[in-house]
Amino acid sequence: MYKAFFNLTDNPFSISPNPKYLYMSERHAEALTHLLYGLRDGGGFVLLTGEVGTGKTTVSRCLRQQLPEDTDLAFILNPALSTEDMLASICDAFHLTYPQPVSLKALFDTLHHFLLQNHQAGRRTLLVIDEAQHLMPEVLEQLRLLTNMETDDAKLLQIVLIGQPELQQLLRQPLLRQLAQRITARYHLLPLDLNDVDSYVRFRMQVAGSLQPVFTPSAIRALHRLSGGIPRVINLICERALLGAYAAGCERINDKLLAQAAYEATGVRDEGSTRSVLSFSLVGVLMLAAGWFGWQQWGVLPQPPVKKVSVPVTLPPDANLLKHFDRVIAEADYEDQAMQQLYRVWGFEAAIDEASCDAAQRVNLSCVQEFGTLDDLLKLNYPAVVHLTEEDGREIYAVVLHVADGQADLLLGSERWQVSVEWLNKVWGQGYTFLWQLPESGHTVISKRSGVADVRWLEAAVSQALRLPVRNKVSRFDAQLTDKVRQFQKQEGLVEDGVAGEQTLLRLVIRSQKAVPRLNGRIPAQQTVSNSDEIENTGGDS
Repeated sequence: MYKAFFNLTDNPFSISPNPKYLYMSERHAEALTHLLYGLRDGGGFVLLTGEVGTGKTTVSRCLRQQLPEDTDLAFILNPALSTEDMLASICDAFHLTYPQPVSLKALFDTLHHFLLQNHQAGRRTLLVIDEAQHLMPEVLEQLRLLTNMETDDAKLLQIVLIGQPELQQLLRQPLLRQLAQRITARYHLLPLDLNDVDSYVRFRMQVAGSLQPVFTPSAIRALHRLSGGIPRVINLICERALLGAYAAGCERINDKLLAQAAYEATGVRDEGSTRSVLSFSLVGVLMLAAGWFGWQQWGVLPQPPVKKVSVPVTLPPDANLLKHFDRVIAEADYEDQAMQQLYRVWGFEAAIDEASCDAAQRVNLSCVQEFGTLDDLLKLNYPAVVHLTEEDGREIYAVVLHVADGQADLLLGSERWQVSVEWLNKVWGQGYTFLWQLPESGHTVISKRSGVADVRWLEAAVSQALRLPVRNKVSRFDAQLTDKVRQFQKQEGLVEDGVAGEQTLLRLVIRSQKAVPRLNGRIPAQQTVSNSDEIENTGGDS
């Protein structure tokens, strides 16, 4: 209906795969490079993960197009199979005949013979498994045994596993540690950033015949925010936006029209947040249900139950509580899981292999790793991942959420516990990692070369910190602003260079009154796992 109205020759946002609409963002190209490197390296397994709709199929299609001509390829689309059925499906994909009645040994021998023949003929054999998060552990172990077949310099079979983030968790199981060690290349595909969303929309519109921009810059920003940068969701929203603009007789699509289209296409309303997420579900409903949409809702969300345990100062009145605490402690030994929880405290849902300092700047945060005491952390006043060591040598990673009145709220795994500060100091391991919010531009340095927005942000922040009047229309990093920065740096014991570097910006943000997570304020934590028969629930107040 809208094609003639916008002078289009085709539907630019159809979710059906069409090679002419293939857009390779920088991240997709990087993912492809990682996969090709892993295959050329001769390893057994290569891994590609990403949220639903981020473009894993796009990357796999490009991978197949760039394979050498001497490669035999099998592609498995439905891996939810038993071990025997999986081997049979692989044989079928390679057009191999196998003895009847079917047995595991016969299938394995058939594949072994085929792989040897292929290698002797100078050919390579590649198996690609999509939706690999549905693979059963015993099937994955059988696949690992297939990759045991090798020569002195190469594997007879290489396997590419493509799946959602749950695949990363699956491969962390102790049973699959040998397979995990054989992954020679892995890449987690993140959603598109704002610039890529703009380029993606322009590219598809131009391929469909559009000569003029239809989506305004404000619409692109709203699209990035509401889609989470996921191409499939972008297509859904843009398709509905074009239809809505046609119905309204609008030749340009602005942010209001785009927001309405997003609501109609996905059910997600625009709350006005300016933050993106590391990974977003297809319609964002899961994050909303869990209370993780953004920090603008803080203070509104209900407080989850807190489990109080006074270890090791006094024995809790409930022995079951102590046993449960010990079980939780035993499972809190992964730093990436604790970092994932810290991102959730800030309102972002990070995939487990992206829950690191490296990903922070993508969501306008900065990540700092420090060594110091609990008192040092309290001066910073930010929630942090802390490395704790118990008397028996067990190492624990927890998120310190709140400290007051001799008590500290911790996130251990997915549960929230209240412990004594005395116990926390005893097991303190010195190291901690915290996040803080960068200026709107995401820049970590503001100097004379910075833009007007950064300069005005700095003028407001440093003036408020020094209790001086804020100049509302300052447009450049002038001598007066330089003097204010130096005065603040002197007050904080920093190098007085008049340039707002990362340490200066951090101190300014710490002293601001912005509603961000603080150790001295209540922070909504992820909903806790509780069992009324074992856990003493004390409600939201501690």
